[in-house]
Amino acid sequence: MRSCFMKFWIGPVALLGLTLALGACGDDGGRGTSPGVDMGPSRPDIGPPMCATACEGGTTCCGSACVNTATSNINCGGCGNACTTAELCQGGSCVPAAGVDAGPGMCSPTCASSQRCCGTSCVNRTGSSASDPSFSNCGACGFACNADRSDRCGQLAGSSVPQCLCGTGNLECSAGRVCVMGTGGGMICADLNSDPDNCGEVGNACAEGESCSGGSCGCGTTGMACAAGESCCGGACIDTSADAMNCGGCGTICGPQGPNCNDGTCGCGTGPACEEPVPAGLFGGDPVFGASCCEGACVPNDDMNCGCTDCTADGDSCFVVGGDLIPGFPLGGGEVGVCCAESMPSPIGGGECGGGGGLPIPMP
Repeated sequence: MRSCFMKFWIGPVALLGLTLALGACGDDGGRGTSPGVDMGPSRPDIGPPMCATACEGGTTCCGSACVNTATSNINCGGCGNACTTAELCQGGSCVPAAGVDAGPGMCSPTCASSQRCCGTSCVNRTGSSASDPSFSNCGACGFACNADRSDRCGQLAGSSVPQCLCGTGNLECSAGRVCVMGTGGGMICADLNSDPDNCGEVGNACAEGESCSGGSCGCGTTGMACAAGESCCGGACIDTSADAMNCGGCGTICGPQGPNCNDGTCGCGTGPACEEPVPAGLFGGDPVFGASCCEGACVPNDDMNCGCTDCTADGDSCFVVGGDLIPGFPLGGGEVGVCCAESMPSPIGGGECGGGGGLPIPMP
């Protein structure tokens, strides 16, 4: 406003001059004085701006004051654009008060040292899970942790700064990794491109013996996927429906009673496995001679055909090799042998052909 100090004489002419002078002092170019109205230099018809000096530092002249329209609640983004009582001005836009770090002055009563004031609410600075409010306000209000790459907002040992963490001592996982439960029970950062337990996506586990490469399960160093009906055994694709060393699964070896693998099941020839021989025990009991798989067929074991071998000499006998000298502690068994005439069978086991009389030693 211009100052209006003037000398005058009391009289009709002087009184008229005084009246005109006072009228000129009360208008100041026609500009209003209400705050929150943009009275900037774009209005040449109403005179110069109301602000006494040019606004600096990125501020704008609103009414008669220089304000920062990026943070002013009554001039947010522009003069006169006021936020509601449930909003705060941030970056020139009115946003909900919750989630904006407005400092302790917005919370009443003042937050505890273990909390921070976000908007008008006190939230924990750290927490033990993603469900804690700290997960959405980690290190600063509104700064949310990535739910795929971290499991909580916490502090590393020796640090007082809240950070997004995965597991005991890992920061938020890097891009391409996810925070998941590891096989040992703790949270780990798994690489979806190479983790066989999380190959390509969380929970997609490769089959036994397979590796994960480029987010796909494959076999051996080549990483090629096995064909239908095959399994990756020892780094090689094996048809487990027909391989006697991996029958029905890696490492399942077919025995002498069923040496052939048919559709993933051990058998004799194209049929089922032969009856297993059972040796006699220490406290008596007759052995079960069972049958042997001879040229693809099950042949019963007896004194004429024992273990696919003909008994031709007089006095030859077929017996089951092995036995339980102490019940529950097997020393061998499940095989048959030919006992020659000079070897005597025993109810607690058998001996090699020509082994002599007495108590034969069970064969392993």
